[in-house]
Amino acid sequence: MRKALLLLLAVIIMAGCTETKEEEPADRAEIPLGSRMLVLEAEGLQLEQEFQPEGLDSLYKDTVYKLDAQSANITVRVRKLNNGDRFVMTRLSGKGTIKATISIPGADDYYMIDWTKDMPVREHNKVTGVDPTKPPVGLLRYTKNHEFMNELVMSHSFTSKELTELYGSGRESRLHELLAEKNTVTHSKKGVQFELTSERDQMADQWFLLAEHPLFDESSHLNDWITFQKEHYKEVNNWFAVDGPVKKLPWSVEPFTKDGYGLYLGTMIEKEAIDRFFRDQERYFYDLTVQSAANLWTYRTTRNDVIWKTEFTSTWLKQKYNITAPYVDTRHNELIALYLHRIGKELGVPELEAALTDYSDYLLKLISIDNIVPAEKGYYPADYYSPQQGKQFIHASLNHSLGEANMFIKAYKETKEKKYLLAARNIRQAVESTGEKWIRPNGDLWYQINRDGTFDGGDYELLTLYDLRRHEKNWKELGGKPSPILQKLIESKEQYLNSK
Repeated sequence: MRKALLLLLAVIIMAGCTETKEEEPADRAEIPLGSRMLVLEAEGLQLEQEFQPEGLDSLYKDTVYKLDAQSANITVRVRKLNNGDRFVMTRLSGKGTIKATISIPGADDYYMIDWTKDMPVREHNKVTGVDPTKPPVGLLRYTKNHEFMNELVMSHSFTSKELTELYGSGRESRLHELLAEKNTVTHSKKGVQFELTSERDQMADQWFLLAEHPLFDESSHLNDWITFQKEHYKEVNNWFAVDGPVKKLPWSVEPFTKDGYGLYLGTMIEKEAIDRFFRDQERYFYDLTVQSAANLWTYRTTRNDVIWKTEFTSTWLKQKYNITAPYVDTRHNELIALYLHRIGKELGVPELEAALTDYSDYLLKLISIDNIVPAEKGYYPADYYSPQQGKQFIHASLNHSLGEANMFIKAYKETKEKKYLLAARNIRQAVESTGEKWIRPNGDLWYQINRDGTFDGGDYELLTLYDLRRHEKNWKELGGKPSPILQKLIESKEQYLNSK
């Protein structure tokens, strides 16, 4: 009997020893943020991979963390800017919940400025519907003995489902369908917490900015920005994901959803924030400037391109020209090239400065393969390009063409290479030779000219007028004479607007 009991006890002890040797899944991960820490908690959480993708070391450095949490995956991109501040984008993919804490050890006081108080009601837009996404939750400042420690700007969380439409030759259209936007942020003297939850085939995104010094020196600049974000929501990005800023898309996208969001090149450069940085020199605007440049640089390098291609399909372009994603939108690329050049020149980043000539040379190649609308004299570069279009000729809009002429003038001023001046002159001659045909019967301007010389579409309210004025100013600075034809277009547009 005694031998049997001893044998049984030995079996129990051995069984216990065997169990203790097995490592239980980790449920906590720490991601360093300089002197602070981002702590993630989830069931079965484990770090799988950590790497540093190619970037612009003089401006920022990215570190990407890949984690596994049973049926969910977590990706965290920590973007350390060259001033020490950090943008942190977190994505939870699959079924699960993750809790996150940004600890501020030693803080004895803090306060929060609400950025979403008194949000105005947004009206339905005929192109994009209603965009419910809100600006960041707010700005938190942490102090110790009344001395500054850190500031944080915290976003809402965005739950979405990725939609794709597959075409031949590996082409596809990708976008997100927004399912929910939530404020899960809680805060105390110890730090800030947020939570992400998603179901199978879903993902949840959250971002924050951790600042080492105050983000605004002037309270008026902060208050103006809070108001601007609310009233001009189409011009700012509220949703930074690990792969770039996600923005409300037109309803004319494929696959169709009224709640479609995607990596929209038109707002990937945050013009307003960048302009405010160069004017006001506030740290927050500098951080957004670097964030914009980093997102665009990452977008281009991960796709092994020298230009930026739209990655979601416009049903209008598909029906008219059989173009699906990815394709080149010349106006978006022109804007990106000009702003990256400006950022690169001001901040001393040659790779960004080269964006102007990189895209100018690319557009010259498109012109050389006849991707244009010819005029009596000169030509208009076509608005879009895709190898899919075959022998179909794409239209050219007046605003695109003027923008590209202005870009070529800028490239000529920077390099003194005559090929850019010649291209700008050819576009200018095209507008002059087409002349008053651009004017509609009501005094407004047509939007586009087709290959057969016909016109279509109503013009933007102000965009083309600004482009006309800017082009005349740029041409005058080169020593050129004002154009009576362009002056006529400007006057007709002004008179039309005044008569409304």
